[in-house]
Amino acid sequence: MKRTPRIATPEGGGLSFEVPAILERLKEHLHVRTNAELSSILEVKPNTISTWKKRNTLDYPRILALCKTYSIDIHKLFFNRSGTNTPFDVKDKKGFNVVTRDSYFQYVSQLNQESFIQSLPKFYFPFISGKNIRAFQVMGASMFPILRDGDFVVGEYIDADTETLVNGKIYVLVSNIKGIYICRIRKDPVKPEVIHLVRDNETENTLSEVKMTVNEIIELWEVNSVFSLDLIGNAKRENRPR
Repeated sequence: MKRTPRIATPEGGGLSFEVPAILERLKEHLHVRTNAELSSILEVKPNTISTWKKRNTLDYPRILALCKTYSIDIHKLFFNRSGTNTPFDVKDKKGFNVVTRDSYFQYVSQLNQESFIQSLPKFYFPFISGKNIRAFQVMGASMFPILRDGDFVVGEYIDADTETLVNGKIYVLVSNIKGIYICRIRKDPVKPEVIHLVRDNETENTLSEVKMTVNEIIELWEVNSVFSLDLIGNAKRENRPR
């Protein structure tokens, strides 16, 4: 299955971008004409640009960092229209905190410290907005192919109210014992205090090997979107000019 840059619901669909058009607009903003010139600015090999076009994918962290450095409006770059706010303005209400996988342990242990929450990195995307949302980076391949290692899910905060959980939906569950899990859930039909964590890539007889009790859950986030930050550029960073 072709994997395209997207903002999508976990079940599929969503918004796809035409990478060749984005790269042409990027050249215009940077006042360059060739892929070689663009690759030099992006610090990637020239054939990387061709690969992005062919696969209709991008190294989003690299592109967004470039937009910040050169003050490029990502509304204009991605949608060919101007935005009302600069996407990197810290006062932008569309910005939301991001919990990367290397901060999982710290997140659980310092969840109640406002200074820590404020220290989390923020994403500013014009195509993601909402109240009380947070992004969490996926760690591992337990939800493959719906969620891939390194993807980011965006969840809407639902406190720790397990009564509202819906069987089969994907949630971010924060446990003060087991840490952070991103997976589907299944309520135990016999023990209402038990939640089964369902991983998509496991066989049916192992679906319920991980369980959480209601008392250990300190936060719940209902996943409503997932975005993929392509790792082609990141995987080839060792080839960057030095």
